[in-house]
Amino acid sequence: MKALVEEPEPQALAPAPPEVRAEGPRVTAFHGFRSILIGALLVIALSALTLHSNLRFDRYITASSLPSGAVFMFVAVMLANALLGRIAPRRALTVSELALIFSMLFVSAALPQASVAETLVSLVSATTYPASGSPSIGLFGERMAGWLVVRDGEAVRLFFEGMPSGGGAIPWAAWLAPLLGWSVFVLLLLWALYCLSRIFTHRWVREERVSFPLMELPMELLGGIGSPRPLWRNPLMYLGAAIPATTILMGQLHGWYPFIPGFQQIYSVKIGEGWTAPPYNALSEFTFSVWPMVIGISYFISGEVARSIVLFHLLFWAQLLFWSMLGYGPGRAEAVAGAFSPLEWIHYMEFGGAMALSVVLFWPIRRDVTRAAGALLRRERDTSLPVPPWAVGGFLAGTAGMLAWSAAAGANPAVVAAFLLFLYAIVIALGRMVAAGGLYLVDNDFTPQGILYGLSGVRGIGGSTHYVLTGQESLFGRADMSFFYFAINDSKLAHQTRTEGGRHSLGIAVATLAALASAYVFILLWGYRYGANSFTAWPFSWRVPDQFGLMAGYLGTPRGPNPWTYLGVGVGIGVALLLVYLNRRFLWWAVSPFGFVMGSSWNVAYQIWSSVLIGGVIASLIRRYGGLKVYRALRPFFLGLILGDAVPYTLIVLVESLVGVKAGG
Repeated sequence: MKALVEEPEPQALAPAPPEVRAEGPRVTAFHGFRSILIGALLVIALSALTLHSNLRFDRYITASSLPSGAVFMFVAVMLANALLGRIAPRRALTVSELALIFSMLFVSAALPQASVAETLVSLVSATTYPASGSPSIGLFGERMAGWLVVRDGEAVRLFFEGMPSGGGAIPWAAWLAPLLGWSVFVLLLLWALYCLSRIFTHRWVREERVSFPLMELPMELLGGIGSPRPLWRNPLMYLGAAIPATTILMGQLHGWYPFIPGFQQIYSVKIGEGWTAPPYNALSEFTFSVWPMVIGISYFISGEVARSIVLFHLLFWAQLLFWSMLGYGPGRAEAVAGAFSPLEWIHYMEFGGAMALSVVLFWPIRRDVTRAAGALLRRERDTSLPVPPWAVGGFLAGTAGMLAWSAAAGANPAVVAAFLLFLYAIVIALGRMVAAGGLYLVDNDFTPQGILYGLSGVRGIGGSTHYVLTGQESLFGRADMSFFYFAINDSKLAHQTRTEGGRHSLGIAVATLAALASAYVFILLWGYRYGANSFTAWPFSWRVPDQFGLMAGYLGTPRGPNPWTYLGVGVGIGVALLLVYLNRRFLWWAVSPFGFVMGSSWNVAYQIWSSVLIGGVIASLIRRYGGLKVYRALRPFFLGLILGDAVPYTLIVLVESLVGVKAGG
């Protein structure tokens, strides 16, 4: 019987980069302060670049599980540090300092953009702006507590439409209370998710040795410092980097100079585009894409996980075809009205699978959590426990704080508790896929509020609870860039570089606060300068209005529990448990069960699955016919595919922001 739910990581064949030990006498309090200060400044700089490029030019450099902007900043720091090492070796940053700086950039990179800040600013302001795009947004503003909504209509109008030509003072005071009010909930959730990641760290990192393919590049960069043949000196890395770098740069030059042939960062073909007649029109969006970066990441994931991503995505399309043959087309409106919807049925099953798999993941550590809770109650400091007592206490305190916050905002704490329980189940299951499968982009269409409405109905949830839930759903329901994913991946890096401890946690806290605070300032500055109506970022144009439009649909047809939700969730739980049993019981069933919760993912469908297929096949063939020596020798080439995408793309975004012109217009 297999002990794990997926096969051992590829490093079992090809060892990961060597652990980087802290340089004893050089790691002082000064170095800790210096690295945190440099990291905080870089986080603020990355926040500015991220928001300016996203709001003005619709560029995304941090909206992924391995943010390109963070990689770019880190590479720039390493190059500058290498130069400093030649000029003044005693002043150069140590490996531990560099690792902490990367951790700060990596964990906080997604917060300024759609992950939190953009959505939050849109959330507190759109309710006061008549042209926000959803008829129910105004109701939100009326029902919510005054400290959660910007009440100054003129301040909001100028933010969306821009300051007059003469300029004027930005009304910071009008935004202070709602931004701080919602930020309390945000920080409590981020803290709870950080603690949750530390609860799973020992099991995933040290016992199960999950592969964490997204950390291969930074660990290789850090592990190569001082080695006889670092990654920078390997020609295979440059060969791999040249492939995505060429396509990205040529595509950019084509935008500026149309006579230059254009290339794409991602090559996509809609295979089912010509299938317009039923039932095959259900496959009209079936897409095959090639993304060199994802191929590079996929080289480092296990065969079981790669097969899982591909297989369950293909089964998703097979299900749509099956229901189409029975006369059911995919739709969202049917689910709101309580009727059967194939697409929503699949989402219900995936959520049931996430619930079951999160329990499966928690089950092996339940006694460790109990022991940690006991030590916490007895006020014992036992550093030998696999689960830190502070992580259990912090998680419970953060959750309790969010329930208290929700009660103060006028919501029913019991309903919010169910929302949080569903959210935790989603991020744990998806977080395992990010950790084991290196999913560069991840998203979920089974969201806590939608599942909650399906299970309890709308009638049983009254008052302002609907509006608080919709605000929380807007911020975190689409768990595509959950803080948990970044924190659990960072735990692998911290363990590999031996930088775990109080200084590391302090750096993460400083980075989080710096990212959020600077993001609010930058968004408001550019909103009053350019007018938020000109922003192309989807939290302003889609996410928040869409969520309130959905809520209006639910409230417009108040109904009880949806039996399809119960049935779908139940079937999903059963399927997930069956997959776990098959994976553990039979050696020939070499498919991880975790791909089941990602089958219908939009990002997997349009940008990930086929590149995972390509990368997985290449890695499998190399391991089979080339063996350990060839597999290890080719690692730099596939790391180059990752590096050659992240660095040139962010460099182009930086040039665009400095010049003020985006390629193509």
